Order: sequence, then structure tokens, then C-alpha cells
Amino acid sequence: MGVTMGAWGPGLFSDDTACDVRDEYREMLEDGLDDDEATQRMLGSYADTLDDPDEATSVWLALAVTQSKLGRLDPRVRERALAAIDSGADLARWSDNPRLSAKRRDVLNKARAQLTGPQPQRKKVRRPSRHVTDLQPGDVLSYRAANGNLTLLRVARIDDDRHSVAPVLVALDYTGTRLPPQPELDTLADKPETPFRLDGTPLPPWASASWRVATFKRIDYDTAGFERVGPTTARPGDKDFRTPTYTSWQLLPRELERNLTDAPATAEP
Repeated sequence: MGVTMGAWGPGLFSDDTACDVRDEYREMLEDGLDDDEATQRMLGSYADTLDDPDEATSVWLALAVTQSKLGRLDPRVRERALAAIDSGADLARWSDNPRLSAKRRDVLNKARAQLTGPQPQRKKVRRPSRHVTDLQPGDVLSYRAANGNLTLLRVARIDDDRHSVAPVLVALDYTGTRLPPQPELDTLADKPETPFRLDGTPLPPWASASWRVATFKRIDYDTAGFERVGPTTARPGDKDFRTPTYTSWQLLPRELERNLTDAPATAEP
């Protein structure tokens, strides 16, 4: 008997379904739903999953533990989660691997202790702050590395999600020490990414050449060493640009420094 599809480890939330349940339930509370309505909506949303013996335990445990941590444990959910633990069906899914089965048993024991022990006070759940960038598609940012080399990144599009309105940046194929004149910005191609293997070897320069960059701890592009230097025209496919690397304005300079340290400068304009 195999482990449920979508599980990558024995941890309670090392499972796609469990993570989805946790995140969706919390988002409902952030949106102002009361406890009972949020619970009913979750059970309705996952009705088909709850009919699947291999998936139901993930739903009940994730929902019960998430509710417990927030001081909102619903007695009905608690009982179903405890019944799922006691049935032994969850451990049976890990029987092919004794080491992982032992770790999963510890996880279930901790979950049982949490659900049966004293519950925390009910916590307020507020919607997270949502930073909105003032960058626009077509803006070009420059970043000067410690060695004097300059790189240029264009805003291909703006991604709008629950947590932020953030730019997707694409590196332009230019490295120099001086900013090229405005007309040349439109002639610069996007920098190609360097192929690499996930075998533990160091990443080559420009393993990533596109990023979705979020503001974290109030550090934005202008306080992270980036300067808005001009516009460039939109390019075909920008709206459907490939999935970029997720990063923050704190971390992106470190990657650019690594990329630019040994990069030869292109011809100066």
C-alpha cells in the first residue's frame, strides 16, 4: 500500500492536500467568515476528498490541527480527526517504509496530544498586509554590483495575488559599467538562462534570469540598490511569461552580485 499522492514526507503538512486545507481555511477566516461557516465551507469544498479513504485523514488532521492552533477547534472536526488516527489507516499507508512509518507515528501522536489537550485562547486572524509596487510594465531597473558592473532588468508584467502586487523582472542581455542610452534599451534582448542540473553542484551564473520580486520587511527596490532608469517597450509573451524564480528585494542583489562578479563587461556604449 503506497503513500498518498501529493505527500513528500511524513510530516503533517508535508502533503499537498493538508497544505491546501490549512491555507484555504485560514484565508476564509482572514476574509471575515465566522468559525462555523468557515468549517462548513471547508467540508463542502472537500466533500469528494473526504470520500477517499487515502485522502480523508489528511483533510481531517490538517483542519483539526489548524483550528486547534488558532483556538477554534470544532468538536465535530476533532472527533473525526481522532477517529482517523485511531483507525490505523493512515499508518498503513506508510507500512512499506518502517523508518517513515515510525516518524509518521510520532506525528500522529503529537497531533492527538494537541487535539486532546488544553486548547489555546481563540486567536484573531487578520488579513496579511498587501504591498503594492509602484513599478509598471516596461520600467527598466539598473543594479550596480560591487565590482562596478551594471545589470539591467525590465518589468515584464505585474503579478497580482492575495499577498502582493509584485513585478516580474527579466534580465536584459547587457553587462557594462555605464548605462546605455535610452534608444538602445529597446534593442537589448532578454538574457538567456544557463542550463543546470539539480545534482548538488554550484549553480552557474544566470541559472535564473527572471524573478517575481516581493517586498519583505519594508525593503523595496529603491532601498535595495536598484534605480529606475527608463522605459522599454512591451514584448510578445510578456503577459504569459514563464514562471519566474520567487525572491525578495533583499535576496535578489545577492544573486546578481554572484552573477556579475566574474562576468566580462560588454562593449560600452
